[in-house]
Amino acid sequence: MPPDDLPRSPTGRVPQWVVDETAGFTVAPPAWRPDDGRLPPPPRRRSLLGRLAVVVALALGGWWVVTAVLPGFLREVDAPFLDGIVAGRVPEPTAEVAALATEMFLTDEGRDLLYRSEPELLGAAEFTGRCDRGDAPAGQSGGAVGCYHTAAGGLETGGRIVVYEPADPRLRGFVVETAAHELLHAAWNELTADEQATALAALEPVVAGIDPADDLHEQLAGSVGGTPANRATELFAYLGTQVWQPGGLDPALEGLYGRFIADRESLVGVHTAFEQQLDQLTTEYESALATFEGRQMEQVRATMELDADTDELAQYRATIEEEEARLASLPASQRARSLLSWTWRDGTALPQAPADELLADARALLARDEAELAARTEALRATDEEILAEQTRITTVRVELEALLGQLVPG
Repeated sequence: MPPDDLPRSPTGRVPQWVVDETAGFTVAPPAWRPDDGRLPPPPRRRSLLGRLAVVVALALGGWWVVTAVLPGFLREVDAPFLDGIVAGRVPEPTAEVAALATEMFLTDEGRDLLYRSEPELLGAAEFTGRCDRGDAPAGQSGGAVGCYHTAAGGLETGGRIVVYEPADPRLRGFVVETAAHELLHAAWNELTADEQATALAALEPVVAGIDPADDLHEQLAGSVGGTPANRATELFAYLGTQVWQPGGLDPALEGLYGRFIADRESLVGVHTAFEQQLDQLTTEYESALATFEGRQMEQVRATMELDADTDELAQYRATIEEEEARLASLPASQRARSLLSWTWRDGTALPQAPADELLADARALLARDEAELAARTEALRATDEEILAEQTRITTVRVELEALLGQLVPG
């Protein structure tokens, strides 16, 4: 039974809408009017505060779904078109990039950073203009072989890596080192301001202790250029890929590197092996060139001696022919009484004897020396051919070495 204090109709009946309204239910107004002509009271509505609470709850719930649930779900969805759209999503790397990550000895965090940077490995033609610098002519990289482009809008994360890849497979270490260098630029932007300050404090003493003649100083200066603000990130990248000391550098610094590089000693070993490879090729060429030049000089000396001996022997031959002609012009009796003595060109003494006998001995020495000169001439001719072939080989080695070294600079 309804309570007695509920409004009643003139007939004494309590309408159902009165009961529902008293219970807190919102009901549509009745289609009839009371006999007194008054409108029925409006249905009760939720308070503004209550409605606002509902809206806020829905908004917070939606925000949680968008920021916490949806990104994680989208990061796991196999939909390449989402790459670069969903923050934190790691794109599926190409086989080439995955292999590069292994060669760089990256941690999981380092791999994710590399994959998000979507590195491009480009040949000389494709690389042209991709890493232009403000202090270099248009279309030229200013000596750069790689770059890290920060994200559009000046964002510190989400940048892209571009690496020049020479055609010669012997320069693979060069590609690995360049890619690691650019990755460390991206890693630098992942560090907090305090972490960057800690790294810089540890980096400066290390670079100060490196031999002033080391190429690293020139490379560092070239990369910093006219922008001193770049020094910190360049120090982090250059020392991270090229400098290792037994036991590592400052522990705090190695800890920062260790977030991205699992085996930094081996990564620096890539740089060292590559440098040693170039040094070995250069040393082999220089050694071969020195040997060739020494042999060439010996050939010149031997040829000059042969020419001198040939001229001298020609004079001895002329002397013999003159004596033979003189004797032939003498009467037989006088020719029989003619005596001669001679010291041959090599110091052999021909004691006094009848002219005919002495000239016959001289003829024998002449024939001996002419045969010896002929053998020397043939030996020098064969050596000339060998030297010419060696010269061709040395020239080929030089051209190939120059071409190899030339590939280190795109364009």
